[in-house]
Amino acid sequence: MHDSDAIHKRGQALENEYFQRVDQELLRNLRLSEEREENLKELMQATGLDDVEVANHLLDSGINATNVAALTLTPLVFAAWASGTVSAEERQGVMSAALRRGVSSNATAFRLLEQWLQTRPKRDLWDLWKEYASALHESLPPASADKLRERLLSQAKLVAMASGGFMGVGKICASEQRVLDEIEELLPQRASAN
Repeated sequence: MHDSDAIHKRGQALENEYFQRVDQELLRNLRLSEEREENLKELMQATGLDDVEVANHLLDSGINATNVAALTLTPLVFAAWASGTVSAEERQGVMSAALRRGVSSNATAFRLLEQWLQTRPKRDLWDLWKEYASALHESLPPASADKLRERLLSQAKLVAMASGGFMGVGKICASEQRVLDEIEELLPQRASAN
């Protein structure tokens, strides 16, 4: 009988341990869910997005409220990389735009941007930016959307022209032009369309 008590106690201890692990896992999942909801709320607030699906996709891709500022400069990064390498002039163009937008005050976004200029980002980043930019463009009033479009195109053209042409002035290569064309196609003028 003494052996059956020991077996029963051991069984009870294992059962208690199991349910304690299950409870801890449930609590951890609840914390993660609450943390994600908070991150989602912060990201949507930081971006002005009202599309929860796009915001969730950004979070799933590692973009959050602390580094989304770098994502906004993605077209400039891809314009810089369009010819296959980033020249010092193109890098300076991207970083100047980042400074004007205040990205330097956000260390995480600034480091991410520097990383993208050192190592060519994957095409997935471009696709992610397009999803974000399209949703943002549609959510803005037409005049604001057009201002955003023009500012972005202007900055991307400056980067594309930074090291092209004769003595670094005035020429945009075909691959850089394709990046600019994609931006124009993705973000059509809206104020004149209404």
